[in-house]
Amino acid sequence: MHGIAGKHPSDAAGDAGFRRAGPLQSFDVTRLSGIVYESRRDCAAEVAVVIPLYNYAHTIVEALDSVVNQDLAQLSVVVINDCSADSGEKRAVAFLERHAERFAEARVVRHHRNQGPSMSRNSGIAHTHEPFLFMLDADNRIRPPALSRLLEGLRYSGAAFAYSQLCLFGEQDGIGLGDVWDPARLAEGNYIDTMSMIRREALLAVGGYAALAEDGQVEDYDLWCRFAELGLRGVFLPELLCEYRVHGSSRSYTTQKYDTVMAEMSLRHPRVVRPARPADGGSDTP
Repeated sequence: MHGIAGKHPSDAAGDAGFRRAGPLQSFDVTRLSGIVYESRRDCAAEVAVVIPLYNYAHTIVEALDSVVNQDLAQLSVVVINDCSADSGEKRAVAFLERHAERFAEARVVRHHRNQGPSMSRNSGIAHTHEPFLFMLDADNRIRPPALSRLLEGLRYSGAAFAYSQLCLFGEQDGIGLGDVWDPARLAEGNYIDTMSMIRREALLAVGGYAALAEDGQVEDYDLWCRFAELGLRGVFLPELLCEYRVHGSSRSYTTQKYDTVMAEMSLRHPRVVRPARPADGGSDTP
């Protein structure tokens, strides 16, 4: 896997944190999957969008369409089919075939067996080489110019990752809980959604996403905690750039699971997360 290419002068601030984290570690997860569709053009992109897909045939085209409409001239995308039982993979391939000229590189990858969201994201990392990765769930959307604004924020801040405020839609309308990066806030729960742009070097420095007991609920929370432990930071853009779909199976942990989540996180990250107290409330959608 490749490191960051074409660095901006202000990226130096972020490099120091990556060096403190130790040598970059790659992980070979490509054996878990096979490529079922691939297209390449004679151009290079700085950003790749990683979309895990599991039984979201009814929303994957909407998610991909929101990527196509971004204002970055060059862009790559990879869809990781985590053994879906519906027609999501077929719809993703058909969409990418129709829009092949939009992407520098486009792939659909199929896991040999269901691996969960964490390993799906790791497969996305392994099947791309762009220096900046945006994580998008198959039921969510991004607004123009989300990718260019997040990329700009990363470049000028030197941070490890960039994220924006969320716009909620679906069964609930509203604004998310995103706020400025403050590792102390992670002690009581997650307030940063998966939808973020992350430097490849930062992901490799922590070994990618961890597969957890509550996988599909807190892999992003765990990642932010590991970044905090290594002194890597995020930058918040107070703009409504990402759209989070609220529905019955939305990937956010509920009050009922709060104690379980916080117990696991406090064991994994005792310097960052404190165990939940009986009087504590749950964390809602980021």
